Amino acid sequence: MALNPDCDLPECKGEGSHFINLVHVSAKGDSDVIHYLWSTLGTPSVLIVQTSLNASLQIDWENLLNKSVAEGIIQFSEKPYYSFGLILSQLWQFNDTKDTGKLDISTNETFPISFMEMSWQNINETMTCSRDQCSVSFETLSLDPNYFLPNGSFSFELTTYSKDGRNNILPHLEYTASSSQLNIVLNEIKSHFTRSRFALEFMFFSSDMSREDIDPITIESRNSIDDEYTPGVFKRYVLTTPSSRTNGSGGYLHWKPVCYTNHERTIAHSSDSSTYGIEYTNTSQPFSIVKAFFGSSDDNSMSAFNVSFGSAGDGFYLKTNYTSWSVAIGYGTAPPERLSLMVILVISIGVGASLLLMAGGGLYFIVQKSAHKKKDLLLSSN
Repeated sequence: MALNPDCDLPECKGEGSHFINLVHVSAKGDSDVIHYLWSTLGTPSVLIVQTSLNASLQIDWENLLNKSVAEGIIQFSEKPYYSFGLILSQLWQFNDTKDTGKLDISTNETFPISFMEMSWQNINETMTCSRDQCSVSFETLSLDPNYFLPNGSFSFELTTYSKDGRNNILPHLEYTASSSQLNIVLNEIKSHFTRSRFALEFMFFSSDMSREDIDPITIESRNSIDDEYTPGVFKRYVLTTPSSRTNGSGGYLHWKPVCYTNHERTIAHSSDSSTYGIEYTNTSQPFSIVKAFFGSSDDNSMSAFNVSFGSAGDGFYLKTNYTSWSVAIGYGTAPPERLSLMVILVISIGVGASLLLMAGGGLYFIVQKSAHKKKDLLLSSN
């Protein structure tokens, strides 16, 4: 993990009122390297690039800080095998007058919050890295009273792992050695309506997107019979790119339709999140490291989707002034939801006991019937 790699400019060293936060994490495998770039430069974004073992990251820092979209601002010494990026493009506050928990821009009164206008804290002290995982937390400075209450902030934590497993906090999303997890927190954000709720707008790019594709990126709702890891939640959403679906070498996101309204993530403090379909637009995207990597030419191949937080009857955002939500972003294919060993054992014991009971009952019936038949024969003989 490296903060602002190979940057000698004063802004990269924390000199001045604004901090430049660009984190580069490289995860080396046997035949390739997965590069993770996380940054709040422009608007918050995540860039994941798969390269050869010898490829190195190259950044034109002066043009990047000037928010230029010239080709080659962020690149690698060798052509990447695959690349994709996720942008947190906008935070929407909307007035849910009918208490449906759903975002409808055509009928809901909205208040857009631009990440481009926010200032961010220095993340140097939040960076941790070991052989097993690397993580960093990004948090806004509470400078704008139009957006935040005195102690309010928008923050997100990114973690990447060296092996497969599950997150230890709800909703216990599964991760792989080629993925990151993004935990987002809306804390003490100023409400402009009495029935305020929030929604996040995401933009997604990948190197296998093309305008000829009829449906290049899809979001599927996948059901499960097991809610062991996220009690009461039997559904998961999975976003996939064409390469992820066809040969397992593309990008994906997966998340569960649940958010949390307290620092302690428990079932009692949970509420719903709602996912809305993919939209394709040629609207110019906000500046980010994703735009610096892909260039402005990809504005016309941009896909976007929204996720809103809250459900009918939960008291709206004002009840706790806190919402958190998690999503996993990775390379390859989304890990399937598997039954744990304990659940398999419970099911096996339950089924096995039923079969033994049925077999024992059948055997008892056969023995009893045979005994009665023998008794009838003896009586007949007498």
